[in-house]
Amino acid sequence: MKKERLAWTLFGAFGAGALTMYFADPNRGRRRRATLRDAFIHSGHDMEKFAQRFGRDVEHRAEGAVAETRRLFEDDDNVSDSVLEQRIRTAVGRAVSHPHAVEVNCTGGSVFVGGWVLADEAGELVSAVRAVRGVRELSTFLNTTDHPQHISALQGGARRRSLPDFLQQSWSPTSRVLAGFTGAGLIAYGATHRKLLGKTLGINGAILLARSVLNTPLKGIIGADETAGLRIQKTVMIKASAAELYEFWKNPENYPKVFAHVKEIAPEKNGIFVWQVSGPAGFPLSWRGRIIRLVPEQRIEWRSLPGSIVENHGVIHLEAQQDGRTRVHIDMSYNPPAGLVGHAFAALLGLDPKKSLDQDMVQLKSLLEQGKTTVGGHEVTKSELKSENTTAA
Repeated sequence: MKKERLAWTLFGAFGAGALTMYFADPNRGRRRRATLRDAFIHSGHDMEKFAQRFGRDVEHRAEGAVAETRRLFEDDDNVSDSVLEQRIRTAVGRAVSHPHAVEVNCTGGSVFVGGWVLADEAGELVSAVRAVRGVRELSTFLNTTDHPQHISALQGGARRRSLPDFLQQSWSPTSRVLAGFTGAGLIAYGATHRKLLGKTLGINGAILLARSVLNTPLKGIIGADETAGLRIQKTVMIKASAAELYEFWKNPENYPKVFAHVKEIAPEKNGIFVWQVSGPAGFPLSWRGRIIRLVPEQRIEWRSLPGSIVENHGVIHLEAQQDGRTRVHIDMSYNPPAGLVGHAFAALLGLDPKKSLDQDMVQLKSLLEQGKTTVGGHEVTKSELKSENTTAA
């Protein structure tokens, strides 16, 4: 136990020292502290907006509960045909994947349902319609099939499942608050009960709290879901030819000269490059990637290799304009280490990829339009750029 406490103490001391050095740096510390302050202010605004959404959500849920309670005492024998049809349409939309192919007619509580439906959905459709309040009699004439490829009404579509809130990818504000308080309670219990049960509940509480704060499935939080990465888009007009911009982007060795957070990009065999960039608190990150597509003066596309610590993919679109400028559109996505938790920590320390990209484009625009720019306190001129051919994989 003493060794464990000593290890945690040393780890905490090292972390505190690293953060102190990071924010007290004589050259960049002031800017980093200002960025951190802005991040806290931005978080405060986000919390205020969330509180407003939470209030509206609670209000709407309360109104819905009152309405449902009132309906228990209402007589559905006098419901109008139009209202009953709308109720049935709602039920049909949840029961089948092609609700537009189903016909519904209501007359005084007697309901007729016809049209086309997939064979494995017919039973669920009938059950859903019978369960609608106000339906007294039901007659059906349904055309069913297991081979919908030749029936135009059954093309496309997907069944809309009504899942409980906690089984959906995105939670409502009320569910997030409940889960957050539950997670915080479990963390507190785990902190005061050091046995196996307490530690297990504490870990699960931390996971639940992170899930409620980030409102993202667990795989996306820890970075295990490649489809849950962050996407960044940027468009800028630069007074330079598409050919000149194409020469810059197709040679990744140019990037460290213009982009401050990129420290080095070293070429390997078969068009592979080793990237080295500054991560949170200045810690270096490295991965290997390659340019996978080149369309002269139009498109450059790159992707990190499988297993990279930072899974990323990007496309540069170039479009020459009649006035001599070039429209540069950047569309990139990345999955940071530790998923969205890692991204949140990096953003807190001032490492925001969106802001970095904005600054990068300002420097690139200055370099190509004025012939020089300043990167990390050093002047860079256009003559330093590399313009050799790069082969896409």
